[in-house]
Amino acid sequence: MSLVDGQTPVLLEKVFDLIKNKVPSSQSQLVQEFTKRLYRNIASDDLSHRNDSDMYGAVLGLWHSFNEYKPGDKALIKVYNPDVPNDGWESPHTIIEIIQSDMPFMVDSVRMALQRMGITTHLLLHMPISHNRDDNNQVTDMLKPGTRGENHVDTVFLIEIDRQTSKDEIKAIRKELISVMEEISLAVSDWQPMRERLKDVSNEVLDERYPGSKQHKKEIQRFLSWLADDNFTLIGYRAYDLQPIKGDHELKQVSGSSLGLMRNSISDKGRLISTLPEDGREISHDDRILLLTKTNSKSRVHRPAYFDYIGIKRFNDDGEVIGEERFIGLYSAHFYNDSARDIPLVSEKIKRVLDSSGFAPQSHAAKALLNILETYPRDEIV
Repeated sequence: MSLVDGQTPVLLEKVFDLIKNKVPSSQSQLVQEFTKRLYRNIASDDLSHRNDSDMYGAVLGLWHSFNEYKPGDKALIKVYNPDVPNDGWESPHTIIEIIQSDMPFMVDSVRMALQRMGITTHLLLHMPISHNRDDNNQVTDMLKPGTRGENHVDTVFLIEIDRQTSKDEIKAIRKELISVMEEISLAVSDWQPMRERLKDVSNEVLDERYPGSKQHKKEIQRFLSWLADDNFTLIGYRAYDLQPIKGDHELKQVSGSSLGLMRNSISDKGRLISTLPEDGREISHDDRILLLTKTNSKSRVHRPAYFDYIGIKRFNDDGEVIGEERFIGLYSAHFYNDSARDIPLVSEKIKRVLDSSGFAPQSHAAKALLNILETYPRDEIV
């Protein structure tokens, strides 16, 4: 760590001196504090082979972007190759600056985006900054880290990557990062309504219209409630209607229901059930309430895994399927790391397997079977 017990590396002291000498006195203290926070966790190895003037140029450029950003706006993203004539400093790497109102998932998602593009990251500094601004949107003071209230909290990134030599490469990187940050914003801003909808749906499955025994429906209700209790990272939601049409059935989006990433694929065009694969046609009309599977697309938010798909069918008073409530997201770490016997639906399935095995409780064979079930992939059990 570079700043420990008040000991500041000589190189950073020189950067502070440059700030004191070159930045207007009205902003000097703010820029110094900004610099101190930015480089607080930089490794000593990352300070080698650097000079004070280039570090000053990098942090001053990021400060101007931070001061320019309007909290609540879309991410401000700059990708460029700094040079002395235009920027007053230079680097052997391409520089990425990102300013965005603080949200979950940003750091992991930015790393994932660069990895997908096959780009090596040489330095990635980031920090959320609690601060106040005046009526002209200029930063007036920086508050104690973690302060949240009526103040603003924006996260800044300073990233050094492999040097990109063409304008097209730089445009592609910026375009990808803009798209990723928009997806994060959609998922985070709609998280609460998606969570409330999942809670509502979990209670709706107990209705008499839904097929199956009370015990089975209660298992489903407990599982969905457990997911809504921060055990599933909700990324998108949409409701669908299933309607008869000309000797067929059509699955169509419910207008205005899309939340999160589903907002990016709104359409008034339905899909005929007859165009689905055979197993899809069967599932669409059978009496299974819960559909659990994986999508064929990977998440660009949080972690690079295929989306988990949770579908809950809707039924009319005659027990006929009339639609679906569809959620996409990612199971939390609890789903994979907790004991399988602590996860609703999974625990009930394990109990049924153990009961039907015929093994005596606490016997060696029963314990061996339980160990197999505990370590078996959870995605396969549900």
